[in-house]
Amino acid sequence: MAELAADSRSVDSPLPPPPPIMPDDVLREILLCLPPEPIHLFRASLVSKHWRALVHDTRFLRRCREFHGGTPPVLGFFKLTRPPLFVPTAGSFAVSAATIHHGDWFPLDCNRGRALLISERSRALLVRDLVTGDERHLPLLPGFEGSWDRNSALLCAAGAGHADHCDCRSCPFLVAFVFSHGRFITSACLYSSETGVWGEVTSMFTRNQFVERKAMALVGNTLYCLLDNNWIIEFDFDTYNLQVIGELSYKVLNSCIGHIIMTTQDGQLGLAGVGGFSLQLWSSTTCIDDGMVTWADRRVIDLEKLLAPEVVAACTAPVWPIGYAQDADVIFIEVYPSGVYMIHLKSLQIEKVSENMVHGYICPYTSFYAPGNTIIFDVASPR
Repeated sequence: MAELAADSRSVDSPLPPPPPIMPDDVLREILLCLPPEPIHLFRASLVSKHWRALVHDTRFLRRCREFHGGTPPVLGFFKLTRPPLFVPTAGSFAVSAATIHHGDWFPLDCNRGRALLISERSRALLVRDLVTGDERHLPLLPGFEGSWDRNSALLCAAGAGHADHCDCRSCPFLVAFVFSHGRFITSACLYSSETGVWGEVTSMFTRNQFVERKAMALVGNTLYCLLDNNWIIEFDFDTYNLQVIGELSYKVLNSCIGHIIMTTQDGQLGLAGVGGFSLQLWSSTTCIDDGMVTWADRRVIDLEKLLAPEVVAACTAPVWPIGYAQDADVIFIEVYPSGVYMIHLKSLQIEKVSENMVHGYICPYTSFYAPGNTIIFDVASPR
C-alpha cells in the first residue's frame, strides 16, 4: 500500500518547468556562426516555424553575408564536357536532374547564385537560381543559329551603385552573348531582364578566329573574351562596340598554358596560367599610343608547396587551370591523375574537390543561403 501511495504522489507531482526559451538575439548570434554553406541554415530552418522565420529574415541574411566577409561559398561547378553536368564541392549540394540534366542543357556562366544555361535542342536560354528555384526563360537570340564557337556572361545590372553584390537575386541582370559564325564573323549582343529584349547585334571581321568557351571578364562596362588564336576582344556596353584590343604576348604564351582571363580583386583585367608547377597571375596595362593591352607579372604561386608530395610525384601531365570564381577569389586546377583542386588565392588554402578528371573548362557556382523550395542535398553524390 505504501508503494501505491508513493506512486500516486509521483503521478500527482507537478512536472518540472520547461527550460527557458532562448532570446531571439542570442539565437541569431548562434545561427550567425554557422558555416556559410547553405545546408546549415537550411537545416536550422527545419527546426520550427519560429527558427524558419528567424533564418528567412532579410536583415539576418544580410548580416550573415557580412559576417562571412561577403565571400560566398563555392557549392560546385558545371562541367562543359561529359556527365555529370554538375559536380558538388560543399555541403552535398546537388542540382535537380528533373529540370536540368546533361544532354539537353549546357552551362554558359554562373554569377552570384544564378546560372545561365542553353538548350542544345532549341537554343533557348535559361537563367536559374539553383538555391531558390527561381528561373527566367530568355527569348531566342536573333541571328544565332547554333554554334559551338560561343561564349556568354551573366551579369548583375545594378552596377557599381549596388553595395551588396552578394544579394543580387532580386536585381535585374544582363546576359552578354558572343559567338562566331561562318569563317569570318564574330558577333555580340546584350540582353536586359528589365526590358526583356535583346539589343542590336554588333559584329566584327575575324577571319578563321573563333570565340573560345572560357570565362570572360568584366571590367567596368567592358567585357573581355579570348579568341582561339590568343587574341582578346572587348565588348563595350556603352558604345556597343566590338573590337580586338591585343593578344597574349610571347612572354605569356611561352611561360604558361591554359590561359584564363579574369577580373582581378582590384577591378582590373587579369590573366591566369600554369607553367610547370607555378600558377602565374598577370595584370594588364593599356598602351596610351595605340590602346593595345600588354601584360605584367603580378604574382607567382608555387603549387609544389600547396600540393601533397605524392600528388606532385604522381603527376604525369601538365597542370591545367580550368576555372575561376571571382566572387570567392578561387581558381581551379586539374592535376592528372589525382583530380581537381580549388585554390583560395587570398589564404592559399587548397582543397581537393573531385577525384574525377574534367578534361575541359568549368563554370564554378557560388551562393549563400536563400529561402527556396528546390534546395537538394544529396549526401551520396559522388565527386
